[in-house]
Formats: sequence, structure tokens, C-alpha cells
Amino acid sequence: MIQAIYIISRNGVPIHFKELIGEDDDNVTKATLFTGIISAIQTVLREIDAGEANYFTTATHEIFLEVTNDFAVALVTKIDKDAEKQSINNLMSEIITEITFQFEEIPEIGFLNKEDQNKIEEIVDSRITKWENRKEDRTATKKLRDALW
Repeated sequence: MIQAIYIISRNGVPIHFKELIGEDDDNVTKATLFTGIISAIQTVLREIDAGEANYFTTATHEIFLEVTNDFAVALVTKIDKDAEKQSINNLMSEIITEITFQFEEIPEIGFLNKEDQNKIEEIVDSRITKWENRKEDRTATKKLRDALW
């Protein structure tokens, strides 16, 4: 289950963030701290020539990260041994593809006008909804297959 999603500028500024579980209000401070940590991790890995992180865990969460030239997408999930990691990576790729298609470039400082913010929110919400529907279909299919065998 996806807990949160963050779209982050190349400079570490949160472009879009959404908590899908828990608080109803977006917490700008929490998003800024989270994106700052992600940015710092990426910078350290580049400086020591270790490549870029695309997945890491904490005691309770998994963080999936995909970076483009202009922005990064971070998905936060609860640790789940049955999670379909490839499915989550596909979701991130779909979000990145759609944002890249819709925007010629994301400003390096990460500040977007309200119209562009709404467009990114619509992209994220529609892709997550489609992903959740596909996940429900896969779960139902698996239950049916298991029941038959």
C-alpha cells in the first residue's frame, strides 16, 4: 500500500507531495524534510561515485526512487514481503513518462504555477487510481486461481 508520493525538483524542492494514508492535510515541513533527505542521499552517492539510489528501507517503510534529468519521484510504502516491487516501479515509470510528456522542463528551483501544480496532481492521482485498480484485479485473479487449484 502506497503511503505517500513526492515529486522532487533536481535541487531537492518538493514540487508535489501527497500523504495517501494518515493526515488529511499536506504537511509542508514534513515534505521539505523528506525531500531534503532524499536529495542529500543522492548527492552523497554521486560524490562518492556510487551511482544513484533507487530503493532503500527504514525500519517500517520502503522508499522507491526514480530520478530523471529534471525531477525525481519517491514512493513510500509500508514494508510488505508480498509487495509487487516491479508493479510499483512500473507505476513510477508511468508517472514520470506522463509528467515528462506534459512538461517541456521542470524549473530547476522547482516552483510551479498553480495550473502546473494541478496538472501534476491530476497525473499522480489518475496513475495511482489506475495502479490500485490493476492491483485489485491481480489480487482477485490470484485468489480465484488459488481457489481452483
